[in-house]
Amino acid sequence: MLKRNQNQQELRDVLGANLRRLTKGLNVTQVARDLDIHRTQFNRYLHGESFPGPALLARICRHFKVDANILIRPIDETPETPERIALRHAIKEGRFDCAGDLTLTLTTLRAFRSTETARFILAQCAGAVNGCEFDLLVEEAGFSDLPQNPVLILEATL
Repeated sequence: MLKRNQNQQELRDVLGANLRRLTKGLNVTQVARDLDIHRTQFNRYLHGESFPGPALLARICRHFKVDANILIRPIDETPETPERIALRHAIKEGRFDCAGDLTLTLTTLRAFRSTETARFILAQCAGAVNGCEFDLLVEEAGFSDLPQNPVLILEATL
C-alpha cells in the first residue's frame, strides 16, 4: 500500500511542477477562473496536494494546449515517439517554423527542453519576438543568457 500511495504522491508532485511551469508569470486566480475552479483548489494542484479528476484534467490540458501524457510526466521523461523524431528532424532541416505562434513555440520548446533542437527553435524565433518574449522562451527551453541572435545561438550548438 505504501508503494501505491508513494506513486500517487509522485504523480501529484509531477503535475504540480508542470503546472507551476505552465503558470509561471500568469495570474493564478485568472487561470483558476478560466478553468472554472476555485483558486484554492487550483493551488492544491500546483503544490502537489491533490490531483484533478479526468474531466478537469482534460480542461486543464485544453487550456494550456498540452497533452495529458506531457502534463503528468517529468519534463525529462517525455517519450521518444515517431512523431517526436520526425518533428525534431523537420526543425533541424528548417521545414518546421513555429516562430509566428508563441503558444506552439512554447509547447515545442517544452517538448525539446535543453536540447539542440530547442536551440534551433530559438534561432528561428530570435528575430520574430521581442526581447521579453525571447527571454521567456530561452528560460522555457532550459537555457540562460542566450543572445537574441540566430547565428550566435546556432554557433553554440556546433
